Amino acid sequence: MAKVHANWHEDVFFGIHYDLHASADDTVLGKELTAEHLRERLDRVRPDWIQCDCKGHAGYTSWPTQVGSTSPGVVKDALRITRDVTKELGIRLGMHYSGVWDTRAVELHPEWGRIDAKGERSPHMTCRMSGYTDELLIPQMLELVEKYDVDGFWVDGENWASAPCWCEKCQAEFTRRTGIKDIPAEAGQANWDAWLAFHRDLFIEHVTRYAEAVHAKKPECLICSNWMYTVRQPEPVRCPVDYLSGDYDWRWGVYRAAVEGRVLDSRGLPWDLMAWGFTKGGEMDGTPPWVEKTATHLCQEVCEVVALGGAVMVYNLPQRTGWLTGWHQDLLGEVARFCRARQDVCFKSHTRSEAAVLHLADHYYAHNDPLYNYGEAVRPIEGALHVLLETQRSTDILLQEHLDRLDRYKLVVVPEQTRLSKETLAALETFARNGGFVIASGDHLARECSELVGVVADGDPLRRESSRKKDSIFYLPVDGRAVGTGGPWKPVRPAKGTEVLCCLMEEQESEKDTTDWPAVTRRKVGRGAVIAIHGPVFRDYFVGHYPLLRRFVAKLIDGQPIDWTVTAQGPSWLEIVVREKDERLLVNLVNRGAGETLYPNRLIIEQLPAIPNVTIRIRRESPPRQVDLAPDHMPVEWRFADGVLTVEVPLVHIHNILVVQ
Repeated sequence: MAKVHANWHEDVFFGIHYDLHASADDTVLGKELTAEHLRERLDRVRPDWIQCDCKGHAGYTSWPTQVGSTSPGVVKDALRITRDVTKELGIRLGMHYSGVWDTRAVELHPEWGRIDAKGERSPHMTCRMSGYTDELLIPQMLELVEKYDVDGFWVDGENWASAPCWCEKCQAEFTRRTGIKDIPAEAGQANWDAWLAFHRDLFIEHVTRYAEAVHAKKPECLICSNWMYTVRQPEPVRCPVDYLSGDYDWRWGVYRAAVEGRVLDSRGLPWDLMAWGFTKGGEMDGTPPWVEKTATHLCQEVCEVVALGGAVMVYNLPQRTGWLTGWHQDLLGEVARFCRARQDVCFKSHTRSEAAVLHLADHYYAHNDPLYNYGEAVRPIEGALHVLLETQRSTDILLQEHLDRLDRYKLVVVPEQTRLSKETLAALETFARNGGFVIASGDHLARECSELVGVVADGDPLRRESSRKKDSIFYLPVDGRAVGTGGPWKPVRPAKGTEVLCCLMEEQESEKDTTDWPAVTRRKVGRGAVIAIHGPVFRDYFVGHYPLLRRFVAKLIDGQPIDWTVTAQGPSWLEIVVREKDERLLVNLVNRGAGETLYPNRLIIEQLPAIPNVTIRIRRESPPRQVDLAPDHMPVEWRFADGVLTVEVPLVHIHNILVVQ
């Protein structure tokens, strides 16, 4: 979406997010914050921009508002100090503001609360047809712009806090817009899809209203709705937001960065992702308490974003008094220096991946947790991505609107995606005919796209006799062994021109347990092919990450005549991200390993052993002018013969970049 104002987020790279969610129980907000203290602490990190708290989920402000409810704990106007110091230092200042989630607003205005299908009112979440957006949210934002001249809003508690509302206003508006009078109460009922689409429209209108109001007041004040247009909202961009962002999980954050960063990178807008600087075991509000991550842990989390060309933000908790803990800022400074060393090479780079995973909005919104939360709908997407990354395939994620980009890739994976439109099927057919390779999975393929995959359905989902009497667990052959997968698996019959690559096994001994039921088929199409796996292998890979299942998929890919431009040899925890910038080819080498055994009660990486002896091969027409290893631009051994550049990288620490010119 074209912008008529300058967008400062295009040029910021490293930021800090300070928020504390002011509440009714606070007593010392701002008490210890001084300009001298803030200036000294920021100088330790030297961020390009920061975000600080102004109103969290509780709905109380940490500044003396004339519009809403100021926390009774505000002792000193910390926002005024923060604004003055950031202006002095040339640091952009964004506001952490909780949008849809506002407990105080619902307490004072019960009629603003969302109503669920049972008629119960939420004590926290607001309704999009209520007066909340126009009577409180927008006036508070405009007050912040006018009084503090803030540079932007990062609006939290938005799409992920949204759900359908069954209040009288929402029902009446739905009927007015659609003509539908029968209001569904749950999935499976008539008009459910239309009901959800209506509420997604209301959310878009909510963000659009406050974005336009702020832009009218101060055009260069930027708007971001947290997690908007990410994996959880995969439709085309319609809102006048200025950049995209999200704060990924407080634990296992590198996995969230991997999938979300690839969606954000496809959007054509400035973007960042935020790593939590702290973590904990158990649940968010339980024991033990929050603790800071190590610098090694944080560098591994943020390097995924750096490798993908994005900007980095780290979440740090100030003390309730506004005091910024010194050693926290020192740790952030170490992470900032790690990122800065890679900024010139990586920031604003462009993808050169040759594999892609499709993430289709029609499928997602039919299977996710309404309106915008993942549920289990994203598991196959992440499973497919992980298989490809763990076999050293630089991979992008493509949305439904990106079908015109298919010709940039050599392999496209469609992992258990239902509701494929005619346009999607036609695009995949053309992609294969022109020499591309498609891998599609799921028991629905024979029913929903039999022509594309070249099979017809041949009965009900498969069951086998076992100790559980009848179940859907089968096995796939891998290198003389077998790996189990759950169902459902669909019995299929190949059409003319389609071959069976392997069959299901009822048990784990191939000589006696192999059935006649095709597990994988291949239909040759023009210069390419469509490979169909007739069960949910990518869902299963996400859940278990079984090495033999990874090997099974890798052998399918290796069995296709794909001429990859870049290949790498390394362990499954070596990820490559191929990018380009300023006529330089960048092969990012990311170490996704750990020095200790991680499990749900052991969350923090203390050591990260380097990956030794990585070999990179790059097909190109002529020898390079220069090859080195960033960020230190160390020379590496390389040779060029028969159109292939071979580079030996002795060690990959956390993140190194092979730069080829």
